[in-house]
Amino acid sequence: MSALHIMASSSSQIKYDVFISFRGLNTRGGFLSHLLKALREKQIDAYVDDRLKEGDDLLPTLFTAIEKSQIALVIFSSDYASSKWCLEELVKITECMTENWQIVIPIFYNIDPSDVRRQKGCYQNAFVHHEKCFKDNIMTVEKWKLSLKRVANLSGFHSINFGTEAELIEKVVQRVLARLNYMPQIEFKGLIGIDKPIEELQSMMSCTASKDVHIIGIWGMGGIGKTTIASALFNILCSEFEGCCFVPNVREQSEKNGIIQLRDKLLSILLEEKDLNIGANGVPSHVLRRLGRKKILVVLDDVNNPDHVQSLVGGHEWLGQGSRIFITTRDKHVICKEADDIYEVGALEHHEALQLLNLHAFNGRSLQMSQHNLMTKVVDYAQGIPLALKVLGTFLFGKSAEEWESQLQKLEKMSFNEIQNVLRLSYEGLDREESNIFLYIACFFKGDDNIKILLDACGYSTAIALKTLHDRALIIVSKDGKHVTMHDLIREMGREIVRRQNIEKFGERSHLWDPIDITQVLKQDQGTDRIESITFNMSSAPDLRLNRHSLAKMKNLNFLRFYSYDTYGVHLPEGLEKLPDKLKLFHWDDYPLESLPTKFNAENLVELDMQGSYVKKLWNDIQNLANLRRIDLDGSKQLIELPDLSKASNLETLSLCDCENLRSVHPSIFFLQKLIHVDLERCIRLKKLAGKCSSSSKVEHLNLSGCKRLKHLPDSTSKLKFLKELYLEGCQQLDTSNLHILFSGLSSLERLNLGGCHNLDKLPDNVNNLSLLCWLSVKGTNVKSLPESIKHLRKLRYLYLGSCRRLQSLPELPPSIQYLEVSDCTSLKTVFTPTPKMLKQHVKLFKKQISEDDFRRYESGPDYFNTYFSFENCPSLDRNALRVLLIYLGHYNKEKRAVMEKRIEKRRASS
Repeated sequence: MSALHIMASSSSQIKYDVFISFRGLNTRGGFLSHLLKALREKQIDAYVDDRLKEGDDLLPTLFTAIEKSQIALVIFSSDYASSKWCLEELVKITECMTENWQIVIPIFYNIDPSDVRRQKGCYQNAFVHHEKCFKDNIMTVEKWKLSLKRVANLSGFHSINFGTEAELIEKVVQRVLARLNYMPQIEFKGLIGIDKPIEELQSMMSCTASKDVHIIGIWGMGGIGKTTIASALFNILCSEFEGCCFVPNVREQSEKNGIIQLRDKLLSILLEEKDLNIGANGVPSHVLRRLGRKKILVVLDDVNNPDHVQSLVGGHEWLGQGSRIFITTRDKHVICKEADDIYEVGALEHHEALQLLNLHAFNGRSLQMSQHNLMTKVVDYAQGIPLALKVLGTFLFGKSAEEWESQLQKLEKMSFNEIQNVLRLSYEGLDREESNIFLYIACFFKGDDNIKILLDACGYSTAIALKTLHDRALIIVSKDGKHVTMHDLIREMGREIVRRQNIEKFGERSHLWDPIDITQVLKQDQGTDRIESITFNMSSAPDLRLNRHSLAKMKNLNFLRFYSYDTYGVHLPEGLEKLPDKLKLFHWDDYPLESLPTKFNAENLVELDMQGSYVKKLWNDIQNLANLRRIDLDGSKQLIELPDLSKASNLETLSLCDCENLRSVHPSIFFLQKLIHVDLERCIRLKKLAGKCSSSSKVEHLNLSGCKRLKHLPDSTSKLKFLKELYLEGCQQLDTSNLHILFSGLSSLERLNLGGCHNLDKLPDNVNNLSLLCWLSVKGTNVKSLPESIKHLRKLRYLYLGSCRRLQSLPELPPSIQYLEVSDCTSLKTVFTPTPKMLKQHVKLFKKQISEDDFRRYESGPDYFNTYFSFENCPSLDRNALRVLLIYLGHYNKEKRAVMEKRIEKRRASS
């Protein structure tokens, strides 16, 4: 398959995360429903055939869904092969594996994988039937067999290896999440010349015995396409492995967060275990044993230290049979020790280089002879380096022949000893504002979400400049437009421009990022008003002590980031006299002082990030904070109070989690009309929210969970008419007597967590005022019953009543309930019993005698409409009443899709 075909057929058109191929008769009402629920709880968009609409042409619609899905899950059950419909789906899936690099994960549900691979047992019987029916089209049957064998040979899951379906589903969801979260994104435009290296690397792999561990280095100069090749190969191969991970920018990530943290993250992904935190003591033997049992695929991208390979994957000895490791690097010596083979990435062939340049300079259209001659000259200069061709092509796009000639004359005067000569052409065409923004991105910002807001605060027209930089191939903007990154070589080119501003005097440069340079400037008081940004990893200078004037001379400093991935910090034994008044971003992890300098004017501040700081109070006076958007003081355990924020008119986020000494929150925050997110979780000494709330407040998220000394919410909280989420879990001393007042006004509330509020013994009767409520928890409270009005909450889908040990009865619940947890309610005796009239209204084909099998099905867990009802350890409960209630709730959801289900099943059965 050519790269051009892959580029055309692949894609940017991904619509679904997962397509599920299954045989409905065996799986739809049980395993599939549980799996769908688990996927959707993780916000994974899974396509199953219940999305088909009346009038859809079924097979083409399903084929389109397969093409637009990133992952295909194939559930092989005992009667899967009996359906030609399923087999046609499978053929389409194998086509997408080849052409679109689709990930395929097989699940062998109560069927032996060897029966599927070799078509034995029930699969053999199915194909005997197919061969009779398709004796005039036997090639179709052979195609089905080939697809079965190919998918069944992929790494997947066998249900017999798991004690319960829940364990199997958990592992499947973990695998799907890992594939979705850690797949490299490939820009398909310009994917030219990739076929040859892919074929050669696959050939290199095939020379090794299939059970051997094989480590391959991919070596070449910057911009030559190493990462693109490794990304494409990863996408092609990952379905064949039990664990996969693409680790981008190893050099940069290890410098920023440390190699130990990166290793722990990699092992968490490969072992499908959340937040594996091993630390610096070495990988335990039990972890190595688990890893050694898995066939894994790992790409380590941009490695510059030979020790990092050993630190991350341990060479050959850690890895299971058949594992494959690819390492991209610019330095061959980095991989000489560990790699079994080294593949050198060469330049593009002349015709490929022409094709790539044409794509970016002329959008791939046919050219006149004069244009072709100009392109040939550019290609000769670029020497087949993809990044150079892309940058030159975008730079020359839309320019006249005369402008091409002029630029070529410039190129011919340069020696091509460094690709940066080429890259700099695009930079030199920028205006002053575009140039400044480019240097900020090269030297300070690394994928930050807030880049536009921060640069706008500097007076720039950021959106226009970013478009220009993107059009010139100097930056990469994510599909959602939130993340801005750039190629390492382009970043290095930008940083070299800054270095040349002053070779010897680091304090005369506009941006500082190198720890050695920063340490010298700060220790020797060499700061000047030329410095506009500093980003400093404090771990690189753990004993750095600064005098109180260290930052005073940097009058034009816009962005300051002092960060650390461990406990190291900068010491300020004399305090800090002043911060530059132009600061837009102040980020200082573990800030060591009890307050900000008294001479600091924060009117230009956009973001204040001081996680883990030692501040007791930020400042004393009322500051003009009109530009401030975000405050994050999480983990500032000495913080006692917040200052008056009444002039922070644009504040959007206030995060104060784990501020253990915070005793009060200034009442001004609930009068701020832009504030949306307030997080005070685990502020354990907070006793009340002072003052009143304004009806003009736009707060949507208020988290007070874990504030175990919080005693009161003001009645005016009911004025927060935009509030969507209110979390009060674990507020053990909270007085809940005014809940009826709160409920009278919180008409936008969608999620309410009152779990662990020990003073809660009843919900107010006006709970039905919360008409948009879809999620409610009163777990672990002292409620004895729920109000009758709860039945009017027509959007309520999730209701948590677990461990309500005084709960004695359940009233009529809204039939919209999909998740109902009533476990460990030891006093629960009665539940609402639907009348026959209600049952007939909601349950088609209702039978007075509900079978025990139906009862067990609904009681045990989710049905295939995402309903889950748990009544574990409710010993006093009337079983007959419970049986009728569960069937009622389950069938209400069932009716919504009954017609479509019947139509689909009928057509599947006939296939």
